[in-house]
Amino acid sequence: MRRVWLYALALVLVGFAVFLPSLRTPFLLDDYLHASMLEGTYPVERGPFDLYDFINDHDRPALVERGMLPWWTHPELKVRFFRPLSSALRWVDHHAFGNAPFPAHLHSFAWWALAVLAVHTLLRRSLAPRAAALAAFVFALAPCHTMPLAWLANREALVSLALGSAALLAHLRFRERGGTWRDAALATVLFALALLGGEYAIALGGYVLARELVARGEPAWRRIAGVLPFAVPAAAYLGVRAALGYGTYGSGFYADPFREPLGFLRDVPRRLATLITEGWLSLDDDTLVSATPGWVVALLALGVVTVLALPLRRALLALEPERRRALGVLLLGSFLALPPMLATMPAPRLLGASMIGIAAAVGTLLDQVWFPVAGAPQGPRLARELATLAALGLGFAHLVHGPFTSLLVGERFRRFSAEFRGHADDLRARIGAHEGKQVMVLRAAGASFFLPFALDPRGTPPWRWRALSHTGHVLVLARDRRTFDLVVPEDQGLFPSEPGNLFRDWRDPLAPGSVYTVPGVRVTVLEVGRRGPRAARYELDRDWDDPALAWLTEGAAGFPEAELPEPGYGKPFDP
Repeated sequence: MRRVWLYALALVLVGFAVFLPSLRTPFLLDDYLHASMLEGTYPVERGPFDLYDFINDHDRPALVERGMLPWWTHPELKVRFFRPLSSALRWVDHHAFGNAPFPAHLHSFAWWALAVLAVHTLLRRSLAPRAAALAAFVFALAPCHTMPLAWLANREALVSLALGSAALLAHLRFRERGGTWRDAALATVLFALALLGGEYAIALGGYVLARELVARGEPAWRRIAGVLPFAVPAAAYLGVRAALGYGTYGSGFYADPFREPLGFLRDVPRRLATLITEGWLSLDDDTLVSATPGWVVALLALGVVTVLALPLRRALLALEPERRRALGVLLLGSFLALPPMLATMPAPRLLGASMIGIAAAVGTLLDQVWFPVAGAPQGPRLARELATLAALGLGFAHLVHGPFTSLLVGERFRRFSAEFRGHADDLRARIGAHEGKQVMVLRAAGASFFLPFALDPRGTPPWRWRALSHTGHVLVLARDRRTFDLVVPEDQGLFPSEPGNLFRDWRDPLAPGSVYTVPGVRVTVLEVGRRGPRAARYELDRDWDDPALAWLTEGAAGFPEAELPEPGYGKPFDP
């Protein structure tokens, strides 16, 4: 046991080194929104348990008025997550550390460490000692933890994973011979807390379901009772979530299966194939992007399943019955943990629960191939060679590529956040003295939607912030001093009309002639291409050179000022 705990401590220390760039990341994306909410400067009021209530029916008009939502926003857009525990933990961060990110990141790291210790214990109860050690290493340093550690707003993934893994341990004790209802009660409480941390915990129910699917020779009542410690809190959580109106609607980034079942089902094949490939090959979130052809993603996923099916089956059959059943539960559970994660755009950060079973399978296969038992049956030569190749590939993917990917992706997040912070400071120095101005962003990228909350130390956004397009190269054609057109190339759109657009579902496109009015601007869609609107006319309520307007464009070097052309002329703007 001393060596076991020393190994667990070593994992935590190695994890701290690997994830150190993530822990040194300044505020990232929604972290600025949370800071504004906590300071009381967000355009609408939020309480300690409501920090993940980003857009709802009541507050949407105020966010459009201030420009936090662009003109192309779906008229019924809703993004509300029921995560009261994780919200309260961010509230505690703010009152304990202010807006200092590093102590808050250490708080996130503590949840990661708890998750690693719980999963390590779970693996030791299910696998052979060496297989469990290898599997714990794979799980601890997987790229799926990088974003939750770098992005404070995504800590709910770690909170749910840590509490949910502890709940799985209690549930395992309950379902073992000699288990008591006290273990069931503990599992129920821990599952409930994990769900209050965030909907990520629903994925852990895949392991509970897998346990009962592989159980044989047990009475039906016992198997039903085995599901209850998860099913009861999950039903209560989903019921309260629905009663309070939480969920998403109108977004291309999310697809709530309860409100948009058809949209959810249409996205399932690609998202499932992406998550399977990212999990088993230890990929980062830039390898398989929305622009990757669907057939490529499907072919990769099919290849992963085909190549690994025989070696994993051989590894299962080589185990003694108890170990075989335990690994079978974890392997099946890793796949059953994926469906709840298909409601959003696929990314490694969604794979925390699934990685428990993936790590167990990888650890067992590596143990059997690299450390064969003397005198054990060898089997056909082709099967042995395929298992050797699979072990070589998985060993590289999870013992080498995975940790280095976690390190490099964390450094990428840190650099991006630091550059964004520098751009915000530079812009504040240029326009900070002009309070009351309307900031007009001719062409924006993703960062500009969070920039308003980064311009002030307390997160106070400008009086009005208006992003007019979200694209690359754009041409401005001035008609008069209050009217101009924005035109983009045929292969682009004025905003991303594809899966992943947060503000509008790509299945609800804009039509030519559509008119959208937001305070200060009237937008008429002139032309629509295969990537969405590619030309629109903007009519201002005042001359564009009015001193109350500040014109910007977003580029790789920050947010330089944009000077519009004289009437009758055009001017290009590039990233």
